[in-house]
Formats: sequence, structure tokens, C-alpha cells
Amino acid sequence: MQNCASRQFCLLNELMILRKANIIPHTDVGRFAWSGLRRFHHVPSVVDTLMLLHAVPSKHRPNVLKQASQIRQCLIQAREYKEAAAATSLATKPLLLYYSLMSLALAQILFKGGGNDSLDAARGEHSHHGLVFRTPQVPKDAYQLATTASRLIAEPMTTGGKRRGTFELWHRTAREDPVVGLLTRPSGDGTTTAPAHVFFVGRDERMGEIPEQGISLLDCFAGTPGMLEWLAGQDVNSDVVRAMFNGRVLQDGGLEQQLVVHPHRADRIQQFSDDIKIRASDVDRVNITELASAFVLRVQDKSDDRVHMSLPPCAMWTTDEIRFLPSKTSINEFGYIYIGLYILGNYARYFPDRWMVDVESGSPLAMAAEEFVAMAEWRMALLTLSDLSQNYLVRQI
Repeated sequence: MQNCASRQFCLLNELMILRKANIIPHTDVGRFAWSGLRRFHHVPSVVDTLMLLHAVPSKHRPNVLKQASQIRQCLIQAREYKEAAAATSLATKPLLLYYSLMSLALAQILFKGGGNDSLDAARGEHSHHGLVFRTPQVPKDAYQLATTASRLIAEPMTTGGKRRGTFELWHRTAREDPVVGLLTRPSGDGTTTAPAHVFFVGRDERMGEIPEQGISLLDCFAGTPGMLEWLAGQDVNSDVVRAMFNGRVLQDGGLEQQLVVHPHRADRIQQFSDDIKIRASDVDRVNITELASAFVLRVQDKSDDRVHMSLPPCAMWTTDEIRFLPSKTSINEFGYIYIGLYILGNYARYFPDRWMVDVESGSPLAMAAEEFVAMAEWRMALLTLSDLSQNYLVRQI
């Protein structure tokens, strides 16, 4: 993830990179997100948007019309799967929400991709989920969440040495989310304003491929920002690091930036600090104050000489809180939700004898799944709305 100042060479039509941010009221965020996606049901306006963003010649408008129509169809299905999930219990909810999320993923692919990413084209080479659910190797008497969740694993689908399927198509266009914070600016009347500001943007390159050995459900729980508090209450380690980022425009036009990292396990804080990269010539302009299992990083840029720095992948949780993802991750927040729902949905569908025992007994796995799907229902819609509107949406506290 790179500082915006170091990305001035970037083209404006990098559709996969979010460069703007907006604050949304902290009310019913799920309702806001799902309602916001409805505006992409209007095919004519989506056609105009795609024509402009992709710089498509007018002679290809019929092809763009097909793409926009397919976006609408995917979003309608996503909402109906979500509404069906709302009417069910945990017995089937994960599976229905997975299909809702996959429809959202298809809408993202269609919006950011070209003609080769249309649904009819994808049905040729990529007619598969793109993930393979490994047969669970969980002892029948296993009860601890870490034991069961670590043995529920999704592997990448590969044929002929190539990754294929819907997940692969989505992953090709997925990018890191931006670092957003409140930027205080002096006003002419002596007051100050603090709007949402994008301080860092993701690189316009694919994240690393997920490992051949796959990603476990425990990895998804530990790497999903929305599971942080719940896991803490269960005495299960999360790899998500909480922090706050803000900035202040100085009178001389310079920029003062501050990253306040909240306490975490000492080893995770060390790992996180090692993942922050600063250009060698700028190290002397960065001040770090170490605290107990935490630290504060301050940077003061000059108006004509910015510090070049990169941060690990993250997700903005609120205007006051940023949550950094696990070290060296190959997926973003939406990706963790994607794989987590795939695993839970497949476990519920293909191993009902085991899953229903968890659900009916209220096992730690079932309780974790209940928290995960409740979070996923609104978060996956908000992240998709951010992608389609090209405007990263952050909850206000």
C-alpha cells in the first residue's frame, strides 16, 4: 500500500483502485449498503458509467449494455439470496449468504473487467466456484474452536496448472483497500474541517495467490476485521491490528500524519512494524514512539517533498479506527469473507450430520459462524458498494 503522494504517475482510469472516500452515518449500515446497490440496477446509467470509465468506443455500446444488464441481474440475485438467508436459521444461512456473496463478486468482476469477463465468456474456462472444500479431518469429539476451524479448509481450484473459477476471476481484479482518516484543514475564518481523506492507496497489481495448501476457516476468522472483538471474548487470537490514522494540513502547506497502533501481542506488533516500509532517505523524517506492545508513528511532510512510505493491507472499520490485516496476506477483507462463507456453506451443505450437531448443541464453531454470517451480511454489501461507486465508504462514529 503506497502513499498517495508517491502515486502521482498513476493513470486516472485504474478502475480497481479506490482513491476517494466518503463518511456514512452510523445508523443501519447494512440497509444503507443494500439500498445503495439498487442504483446499479438502472442499466442505462451503468452503461454510461462503464463507457466512460473503460473509455469504450461508441460502436461497442451493445457489448457494454450486455455487461451492465448482467451486473443488474447479479445484484438482484445477491439481494434475494440475502433475503432468503434472513428467513432461515443457522442450519442453512451460511450457504445462502455464500451464494449472495458470489453474486456480489460477479458484479465486481463485471464492473471492473472487460468483455472477456462477461458471464457467458466466464462459463467457458471458469465454470467452477474456483475453490475446493477439503474433506474435513476433524475428530468427532473435537470441541475447541481453534481445533475445528483450523481443519475446515478451502484450496484453490487448479486444472492444467492454472487457477480457474469464479474466485480466481474475482481475485485477479481484487486490490488492497485504501487507508482513510480524518484530515484537518485550516479554514479562512479560523475554524478547521476534518473530512475523510485517502492517505494511502493500494498498488495496481494483483495480490499474491492464495497458498496451494489453502486457507482455513480459522484463518478467515483471525483475518476478518469484523471478528476481532468476538474472538477476544473467546480467548482466540486475532491477527488483525487496530490503529488510528489522521492528518493535519500545516500553515506552510506541509502535511503532518500520525499512525497510532493499539496494543496487541508483542510478536504481532513486531511483525506489523517490520511490514511498514520507508524509503531509506526518508527514515530520519519519521518519528516512532514505542509503547507497551504498541507504538505511535509520526511523519511530517513538506509541501514539495513527501515521505515515501508503504503500509500493510487494511480495512477501515470506522472514521476513528483502521484495522490492518494479517501479515503478507494475499486477500483483502472481502476475500476473507468470501472464503469463510464458502467453507461454512459447503460444510453445512455436504456434512449436514456434523453441522447440525454443531448448530443444535450451540458449539463454539456454531457460535463463531453465527457471528461471522451476521457481520458478513452487511459488510460484503458495503465493500461491493464501495467498489461499484469507486468511493470507499467509512462508517462514522
